[in-house]
Amino acid sequence: MPYSFPEQVTVEKSPAYFITRYVPQRIKAVNSSIALILVVRNPVTRLISDYTQTRDNRLKKGKPVRTFEETVLAKDGDVNIGYKPIRVSLYHRHLRHWLNVFPREQLLIVDGDMLVENPMKELSNVESFLRLDHRINGSHFHFNQTKGFYCIRDGLNPQSDRCLSKTKGRAHPFVNEDVLQKLNDFFRPHNELFYEMIGQRFDW
Repeated sequence: MPYSFPEQVTVEKSPAYFITRYVPQRIKAVNSSIALILVVRNPVTRLISDYTQTRDNRLKKGKPVRTFEETVLAKDGDVNIGYKPIRVSLYHRHLRHWLNVFPREQLLIVDGDMLVENPMKELSNVESFLRLDHRINGSHFHFNQTKGFYCIRDGLNPQSDRCLSKTKGRAHPFVNEDVLQKLNDFFRPHNELFYEMIGQRFDW
């Protein structure tokens, strides 16, 4: 972590932190009062997005790819829990290691799906959590029709738009409704455990 002046807030991120068991203890050893922010998405949406990224990367390298259904379902038709992105999406299993080290009030849970659809609302929550003045407003966002999500804008200057890289906003593959239902049924009890753990619910 870089040094910060008293009037500064330093943010560092990595998706690997959440699922790596020894990380909470190491972070606490560095800063026990740190503010933690966890961004979560609907596990099924996250699973499809993860698959899409992996598939596209393999295609670029000329490597063979399996369909989404072949990847997330085992040969007997059950959900393939051997597939790492499925295990990663069992949020309660990872979060319990963090809550064994940090109190719940040091952790803000951000709705990743809402962050895409309505970034202003979620970022306002982040400002409050970090005890920052509320300076972000609607003029700082512009919906990019091509990418299908919001980009950051410096005030009203359209030349200042900064969007996520071209690897974001990929078209997701079509997924059969029966497969989606099976995945939703699989994740439902795990989601309930997560809701109970954090004291808030999502529309998953």
